[in-house]
Amino acid sequence: MIDQLTLVDIAIRSLLAVLVGGFIGLERGGKNQPAGIRTHSLVCLGACVIMMTNLFVSIEFQVGDPTRMGAQVVNGIGFLGAGTILVTNDNKVRGLTTAAGVWVAAAIGLAIGIGFYRGALISFGFVWGVMTLFQPMKAYIQKRSKVMDLYLVFDSMESYNRVLIYFAENRISISESKVSFGEVSKSKLKYFDVEDKQIASYLTIELKDSFEHLKTMEELSLIPGVLYVEEL
Repeated sequence: MIDQLTLVDIAIRSLLAVLVGGFIGLERGGKNQPAGIRTHSLVCLGACVIMMTNLFVSIEFQVGDPTRMGAQVVNGIGFLGAGTILVTNDNKVRGLTTAAGVWVAAAIGLAIGIGFYRGALISFGFVWGVMTLFQPMKAYIQKRSKVMDLYLVFDSMESYNRVLIYFAENRISISESKVSFGEVSKSKLKYFDVEDKQIASYLTIELKDSFEHLKTMEELSLIPGVLYVEEL
């Protein structure tokens, strides 16, 4: 264990925590997520300061475990991460990656605070790679996926039945379905001039190998009575 924390040590660790946290948050902020550069920087810096404080107490008074306060950070950061997780109106969970980013930023901050620079920087490299390099892979997998979550708006029950017939004729199976009647989801349609919004439906469908997402959405939009089509 080091004999003391110098001003240089504190400055280097604090600066490194801000930079690493900021770079993690940069990717999230670019995707308009609730936790961006400032949040990740502050989380990483805060974890670093807590770890340095614990280390200082252990050095100064020769008592206590220098990792004790850090363990509480790992538990407590879950509350902040939970605040970035949202359940949308269509029951989709958003923000899990952002919450994981906040949590790992705190973990890296703890590593920097205790002086474990190699572990912190190597971990940061892997985190940055997962968040940026894996994004094209995620897009590729989603594009190749044969499962689609759709939100559709119809002007009548007849047009809804036409969509069901289209699915049956093309051997597209419906795994989940939820239909609502009356005024439907103004938040989704506020930018569209759609009248007589009487029926809306959330559908989860499974495509055959010959179908693509865009092709399916285009063909659905051409069915008479279908006012709005969105892939969720």
